[in-house]
Amino acid sequence: MKVTLDTNCVYDLEEPNPPSFVLRLVELGRTQQITLSVPAIAASERQPNGGHLDSFAKFRERLIRVGLEHAELLRPLAYIGLAYIDWCVLSGPELEAKERQIHEILFPTIAFRASDYCPESDVIGRRKWRNAKCDVQAMWCHIHYGSDIFVTRDQDFLKQSVKSRLEALGAKKIAAPEDAVEMIETGLKRNGPI
Repeated sequence: MKVTLDTNCVYDLEEPNPPSFVLRLVELGRTQQITLSVPAIAASERQPNGGHLDSFAKFRERLIRVGLEHAELLRPLAYIGLAYIDWCVLSGPELEAKERQIHEILFPTIAFRASDYCPESDVIGRRKWRNAKCDVQAMWCHIHYGSDIFVTRDQDFLKQSVKSRLEALGAKKIAAPEDAVEMIETGLKRNGPI
C-alpha cells in the first residue's frame, strides 16, 4: 500500500508532541508495512518560521530529523521559482491537463497561473497562489505516482464535495491521519503484512 503524507503531516512531526497517528504512519513506513511518500513540493511550502528553504538538501535533512529518511520523494511538475531543479519533472499537455483538473476542484476561484491571478507586486496574493499551487502539486504527485491514500488534516482536501471528486479523478482515498491508520491496520489484519 502506497501512502502519501501532505506537508502538514511533516510539520506535525516537528511538534514537541507529534500526533500519535502520524507517528504510527511513520512507523508503518519504517517497518515496510506500507510505502510512505512525501511530495517534493513540500520543500517549496512556506516554512513554519515564515520563510522558504534555500536548498533541497535542507528539506532532506528535515525529513531525516523527523524520521522520514525512508520516505519516497515524489517529484512535482517544474515551475520556475517554485520547484527545485533536480526534484521536478517537465510538464506536457497530458500532465498539465490533470493538474488543471485538480486545480479546478481544489481552488476554482484562484487562477491557474500566477500572472492571471495577481500582479507580482501583490505579495499576499502571490503567497496565496503559491500555497494553492503547492497543494495542487501535492495531489498531482499522489495521483501521478499511483499512491493509494493521501493523508492530510487540511480541510481543503477533506471537504466531502472536494474529496469525492479528487478520489474519482484518481486519488483513490483521501483521509485524516487517524482514518488512514484505521484503514491501513484493518487492511493489514485482513491481508497480513504487505
